[in-house]
Amino acid sequence: MTVFVCLIIGVVVACMVVLPKLSALKTVRKATGASDYTVKDSMNLTDNNDIFLNTKVEKTPRNTQTTSQQR
Repeated sequence: MTVFVCLIIGVVVACMVVLPKLSALKTVRKATGASDYTVKDSMNLTDNNDIFLNTKVEKTPRNTQTTSQQR
């Protein structure tokens, strides 16, 4: 019986703490695209390059001969 009373008191205290914070949260609508987050004319792309930092690229030559030319 004592455990049940303590459990009820704990749930009531938890509700008293959580409910005011829960009501303070604002609802947001779901964004459908990135256009909601961008500002018009705020970014200008001048180069068409990708720069990868801390990567190592090893280039190996391709075999340009077909299997019939190799024989």
